[in-house]
Amino acid sequence: MTNLSETRRFGTATPRSLAALLDPRSVAILGASSDATKIGGRPLKFLRTHGFDGPIYPVNPRATEVQGLPAYAALADIPAPVDHAIIALPAHAVLPAVRSCAERGVRAVTVFSSGFAEVDEAGRAAQAELGAIARDSGMRILGPNCMGFMNLRTGFLGTFAFMVDLGLPPLGRVALVSQSGAFGGQALVMAREQGLPLGAWVTTGNECDVELADCIAHFAQDPGTDVIMGYMEGCKTPARLIEALALAQDAGKPVIMVKAGRSDVGRAAVQSHTGALAGDDRVFDALFKEYGVHRAHSVEDFFDVARACATGLLPREGRVGVFTVSGGIGVLTADAAEQHGLTLTPLPAPAQARLQALLPHASVRNPVDGTAQIWADMRVFETFVRTLLAEGDHECVLLFLTAMPHAPHLQQPLAEILTRLRHEFPQVLMVLSMLAPPALAQQMQAAGYLLFEDTTRAMRAVAALRSLAQARRRGPAQRATPGPLPDVSGLAEARTEHAVKQRLATCGITVPDERMATTEQEAIDAARQVGYPVALKVLSPDIVHKTEVGGVALGLADEHAVSAAWRQMMARVRREAPEARIEGALVTAMAGPGLDFIVGTQQDPIFGPVVMAGLGGVFVELFNDVALRLAPVSHEQAHAMLRELRSHALLQGHRGAPAADVDALADTIVRLSQLAVSQAATVESIEINPLRVFAAGQGAVALDAVVLPRADTTDQDGQA
Repeated sequence: MTNLSETRRFGTATPRSLAALLDPRSVAILGASSDATKIGGRPLKFLRTHGFDGPIYPVNPRATEVQGLPAYAALADIPAPVDHAIIALPAHAVLPAVRSCAERGVRAVTVFSSGFAEVDEAGRAAQAELGAIARDSGMRILGPNCMGFMNLRTGFLGTFAFMVDLGLPPLGRVALVSQSGAFGGQALVMAREQGLPLGAWVTTGNECDVELADCIAHFAQDPGTDVIMGYMEGCKTPARLIEALALAQDAGKPVIMVKAGRSDVGRAAVQSHTGALAGDDRVFDALFKEYGVHRAHSVEDFFDVARACATGLLPREGRVGVFTVSGGIGVLTADAAEQHGLTLTPLPAPAQARLQALLPHASVRNPVDGTAQIWADMRVFETFVRTLLAEGDHECVLLFLTAMPHAPHLQQPLAEILTRLRHEFPQVLMVLSMLAPPALAQQMQAAGYLLFEDTTRAMRAVAALRSLAQARRRGPAQRATPGPLPDVSGLAEARTEHAVKQRLATCGITVPDERMATTEQEAIDAARQVGYPVALKVLSPDIVHKTEVGGVALGLADEHAVSAAWRQMMARVRREAPEARIEGALVTAMAGPGLDFIVGTQQDPIFGPVVMAGLGGVFVELFNDVALRLAPVSHEQAHAMLRELRSHALLQGHRGAPAADVDALADTIVRLSQLAVSQAATVESIEINPLRVFAAGQGAVALDAVVLPRADTTDQDGQA
């Protein structure tokens, strides 16, 4: 189900159907060429040679026939309805052509042409006009600056990618969507070489209208698609992306995503490439985790996991059986399985005994090592593998066969045995790691085996399947629902810790008993009121990190200590920060023992307010142990954030320590996330650090807090 609070924040995605775009019944090609090597000639050639059975209308005012088909001088001359138009024209001719399509009632357009937002301001303005035509007419537009798309099920190859001439991948139920045409072209070749079964291939280019997210949403609802692959550089409409990922999650369809732009250099390259903002990479990580997306960090991983998903078998628990003819590879595979959280449970004792009797020198626990002797009798080989499959209670079985499948005398019996076993155990994910002749490898892949030369890559892919299965079983978290948001006036103008904490308190966030003092005597009086021991902290709108200028004194037990600390602290601060405006100091009762966490919010340039939580105090930058979510979050989401932390064990009570008040910590996360949404127009960030979390049932208290206003809401003097 779609996150209602996120819909409220980002607006409604209002998706329009992509049926006419991705499954058209007729097509016109504007700029059609008789030269099948040109951009206007290739799609015509591909459509005719790959089985598209709908009408094809070449449009070229200088020809009466193009590649054996009647040509039309203009779109208006075509005597029948046109579902889809492909535009292969110079940039200056694109807008008039698109307008003519809208006037003619064409339902979808693909624009190959470049020279738009990726080039200059004039191109950006022309691209914006394309988007306006799409919105006003209801016509969907793919591109500009894209390589088009292919519906391999219908033979509609609306692309100029020359890679099509190299051959197509096998037909299947995987959809691949790429914002980059170059990446899409390379991926097409890799899909063919690796036998990845594709049903659809789409490149979205500059995304004046149709975005990658629209395509994910389409394939999430497409009964012919089981797996969705995406290459992503930026996001223009967060509501569309969130809704698309939610649809895929609800449909139980794995999404495997490569997201470029992790580094500062990468983000700058993304913006220059497509004109899209890459955003904070950690926010995308959090979004993908929330919606069960596998984020691939390499092209190799991208394809490995997609091929594994295409089998349709997702092991939930990660129970793996390994058969090998090499003890060393068995050890390496076991190491890789453990590294990725998979389990190699031993065969039952009776099964081990039977196998040991057949081959006394074999290792029969798990991994099962038949040694090179097993090739002497293929009946023994089949017995070993069948026993592992039938009695091991494994969700996945990996067979490492070295290069022996190259032996001519083994190829036929091996193929027969493996095909038979695949049919007998369809519920088990079966992985083959071998070097074999291409024909045998293709035969085994067609039989349903997942092929890897490297067993460590295989284990990594199986672990990714398990994570996807667990995310599917877990389902979407209970998300924050629309409701009244806290109205905290003046939060953006709160420049000191005391002012910020006063406003946090109005939202239900607990703050300590404390007093503001402007003189030494006031500090002594305040300490007497809150009770010793106390902490003394400098108050200045110009000092964010007080400890760095000596602006904090802790554990002051009496008035003499307070008096001395006041004098020493004020002298240090004036020395270390001579330009800072000092308003006094905050006198705070010392908090009892507990765990220090950080809870904060930050404005993301794409998604808006994001909430963060993690191990706090002095450990924030040292361990970088934080979890993020789009704000606002529910209590269930807040608890899920905390479970992601490496420091979660501390909250449960580590080495005899009492369990912490996790509910109070989660409640603070929820309240701060709501506050961030309500103040999004004026507040850039809110940070509580540390938030002292006491033992279970004793709550949590914000010991320090800071707010930064948005730069576009203040002038240089800091005034709103």
